[in-house]
Amino acid sequence: MIGKLIITAIILGGGAFLLLSDSFEEYISPYANAAVSDIEDMKNDPAVQTKFQQALDVIYENISKIKFSLNDFF
Repeated sequence: MIGKLIITAIILGGGAFLLLSDSFEEYISPYANAAVSDIEDMKNDPAVQTKFQQALDVIYENISKIKFSLNDFF
């Protein structure tokens, strides 16, 4: 119970920081820029594109299996 309260306090404190801080843009800007450059690098990498496509195929197959399983019940 105390652990849940601590996690809740951390989440609320972080939210208050994001909403009330004037320097939030200065705080988050380096991380956002790094994330953008990493995403651009990943989009241009053929190996990452292949793995991403394979992951989407697996997700699609699993969703179709679930859909067919649900159709058996109804």
